[in-house]
Amino acid sequence: MGPRLRQKQRSGRSSAADGLRRRARRVLILSADVGEGHAAAARALAEQLEAYPEPTEVTVIDGLEAMGRLLRLVVEDGYRVQLRFMPWSYTVIYWVLEHVQPVRWLVKRVLYLFGSRSLARHIAQLEPDVVVSTYPVITVVLARLRRTGGVRCPTVATITDLTGLFFWAQPGIDTHLVCYGESVPMVERIAGAGSARVVNPLISAEFLSPRHPGEARRALGLPEHGRMVIVSGGGWGVGDIEGAVDELRRVPEISSIVCLAGRNEPLAQRLRADFAGEERVHVYSFTDKMPDLLGAADVLVHSTGGVTCLEAKAAGVPVVSYGLPVGHASLNTRAMAKLKLLRLANDLRELREHVQLSFADGSHADGAATAVAATANGHGVADGNGDPPRRHAAAGLVLDPPWRVRPIPVWRRRVTAMAVQLPLLILAGTWVMSTDDMTSVASAILGVHQLEHVRTEAPDVGVIVRTQAGEVVPLARELAARGTRVSFADAVTSSTEVVGDLRSLGDEVVPAVPESGALLRWVGTGSALHAQARAIGIGRRRFYFLSPRGGLTPGQMLMARTAGASPVYGALRLPARGPLPHRAVRAGDILVITADGSAASVAGIERIVAWLGDSGLGVESLSSLTSSPSIRASNSGERASEAAAPIRTASEITRGTPPSGVAAKDSPSRSGASTTGTTV
Repeated sequence: MGPRLRQKQRSGRSSAADGLRRRARRVLILSADVGEGHAAAARALAEQLEAYPEPTEVTVIDGLEAMGRLLRLVVEDGYRVQLRFMPWSYTVIYWVLEHVQPVRWLVKRVLYLFGSRSLARHIAQLEPDVVVSTYPVITVVLARLRRTGGVRCPTVATITDLTGLFFWAQPGIDTHLVCYGESVPMVERIAGAGSARVVNPLISAEFLSPRHPGEARRALGLPEHGRMVIVSGGGWGVGDIEGAVDELRRVPEISSIVCLAGRNEPLAQRLRADFAGEERVHVYSFTDKMPDLLGAADVLVHSTGGVTCLEAKAAGVPVVSYGLPVGHASLNTRAMAKLKLLRLANDLRELREHVQLSFADGSHADGAATAVAATANGHGVADGNGDPPRRHAAAGLVLDPPWRVRPIPVWRRRVTAMAVQLPLLILAGTWVMSTDDMTSVASAILGVHQLEHVRTEAPDVGVIVRTQAGEVVPLARELAARGTRVSFADAVTSSTEVVGDLRSLGDEVVPAVPESGALLRWVGTGSALHAQARAIGIGRRRFYFLSPRGGLTPGQMLMARTAGASPVYGALRLPARGPLPHRAVRAGDILVITADGSAASVAGIERIVAWLGDSGLGVESLSSLTSSPSIRASNSGERASEAAAPIRTASEITRGTPPSGVAAKDSPSRSGASTTGTTV
């Protein structure tokens, strides 16, 4: 069934192709105003398509604008600002995109998220037979649309750079038109075998027409004798153009230096002001005279590389790269220098040397003949017979593209989306349940409020002493000998012997949650509290437990609620060996004291008890305080119908069971801010 289905698909595509031959082919070219090279490639391709023998309708639009105003502002203006004012930042971003695959994946998804719908809508309105992208950011979105079925016609992408093609080449592009044979292995490694074709340079035919240097200079009003050098900052006028001009005007054999400031008008004005007294320096803003300028020049000094270098090589003009060693410009020009396609100058001294060496390479006419031949034959990568790769006419490949990309089935996209989203949801849920940043929200949703104060008329406070498991009984005996009765908290499951010893002393054990732990420690909160409750003798009834010093996470709140446990934080938490608190303590407050079982800790607890006594307050265990007959009506509007039963046995004291008169209340926090607490 599989081969037969594929045969039907091929037959359908063949029939569709036959139908397209009966009318003019509609080609949509998506370009961008991000440097002049991408727009120049779009114009050159449109020119070749219009000159092709088959009837063709060519439409060129700004692909970034079609993707939406937001993306256009971020990509176009952000790129321009980076290159002019913070070129180092572009290097950092480019390095991260090239070497950190998760970041590259995320950026692609963000581009698709913000630009795909608008771009797909523009493409659908124009109903093209083929869509061509000349800018990498557009290529990323177009390729994804092709793979998801948003674009149902073949897609083509032009590649005018030599290397650094992680955005230029995409698996969702049917054909990549590369201008350097050396780029083919890299493109096919990214997009698959058979995805790249080497084409004649995507430059205007005017650059291939031979020009006599003397005639070109006369037409431009430049000196016919001596050497002429072009210093270009690309379409946006970036790089150290001032430094290059200042250095080259010291070379005696140079009779004219043409500065190309592109669309950077402030740069053009600054250059005219700086070199106003230098007759050899001629400043141009953006110009359409590049074919004449290259026909008149002996050397091109260029900062960004790209299509301008292809134009210069086609015109037979040696290229020296200088002035902007950042991002893809640095990577691309270094690769071109290794292939001897240009000379790379790292400083002004090397710039002067390379320009003078370029003068010695030979006459302009001889260089032009050699360059035109090289442009026609290509460079580098050999085919299966060891010959240089055969170059194709770009127009022919665009008008008869292969249907190489197969859209991803819907079920596969959904499974992939779930496979990506599910771990993210799990990680997000784990973080929410494990961090205390969402505690207040979880408290409101779950209705879990930590007990800090008991509303009572008796002049008593509740005291919970938190200490290590092995120190509980000795500390209780020391305090009992002094007539002090408190509650003890232990985060480790208490043994029957410990519980029995405390009962014999008239004290109790309150379950507790560990102070700190691993990310998923909250998962075992419920089972840990149940185990402690069983050991203490509480069973399955509701009971209180001591919260950790940092408070409960949402996960701990949820597990505690499931276990039927209510948290106690206390109105005041202090170390036994620390200084006495400055804030006043009122009747009904719960104090949590941290002790280590030493004699100093015992003395510290006694000091705290004496300090409370000076304020007229007695000390009770938690269960005694919460079971006091003098509990007043809660703030929820309910009244206790009768007082809690008096405590008669030690086992009843140890249970710490919350009475029915527990209600939520907004109480002052320990820092003075309003937090949610519970008052009994």
